[in-house]
Amino acid sequence: MTRTNDGVGPRRVLRLIEAVARAGEPVRLADLAAAAELSKPTAHRLLGVLAAEDWVVAHDGGRYAIGSTVRAISAMVTSSGSEDSIESVLAGLQRRVGQTVHLGVRSGDRFVYVHKVEGGEQPFQMASRVGGEQPLHCTAIGKCILTGMDADDVAAFAERAGLAARTPHTITSPQALAEELDLIRERGYAVDEEENEANIRCIAAPIARADGRVVGGVSISTVTFMVARDDLMALSADLRSAAERLAEVLG
Repeated sequence: MTRTNDGVGPRRVLRLIEAVARAGEPVRLADLAAAAELSKPTAHRLLGVLAAEDWVVAHDGGRYAIGSTVRAISAMVTSSGSEDSIESVLAGLQRRVGQTVHLGVRSGDRFVYVHKVEGGEQPFQMASRVGGEQPLHCTAIGKCILTGMDADDVAAFAERAGLAARTPHTITSPQALAEELDLIRERGYAVDEEENEANIRCIAAPIARADGRVVGGVSISTVTFMVARDDLMALSADLRSAAERLAEVLG
């Protein structure tokens, strides 16, 4: 089996993830290291990498629990075909709004599309794809994810990841981003005004766990010259309702 550069085999990394997932509650570093047959320093380093990608979440006292990425993957597998599955919620939303619908979950300082439902018979298709990653600061889903962070975490994110201009409309100022996030929290949904891609306007609603932690978002994407802004904003109630149902599915 191929091994990582420092001699830690991928099987032990998987054991580390499995040990966190099996516990059902935050687990001590020492117990995780023993389960994965790793030294505590190596286990601590790998858990740091997994935490950065939201596979695990670090808690006080050196304990770790499963993160939003694992929960999202679990939900995608176990809910498939059920009445309240991710697929059924997204398909229902797409039928109501007639536009392309996405579900994205956080992956470190970016997010990844985990579901996409095309917007019916339309002359234009979105370039997005399942598995594709996008920035947080200039997308509707990404900004929803940022609303789950406090001011210090948002500032640290802005310094770490940068606020690169993707279009002339991209928010590139930390202060402007902070103000935008306050507005999103107040109204319950985010808007991407051609900030990530020219001629594409999106709205998204955050998806939060029972503990209030935002793990991702659901969005409706439109082509600006096909759908008027007011018409898209009128879909926000359907969007927020779908986000609430998805939060229940993801747990």
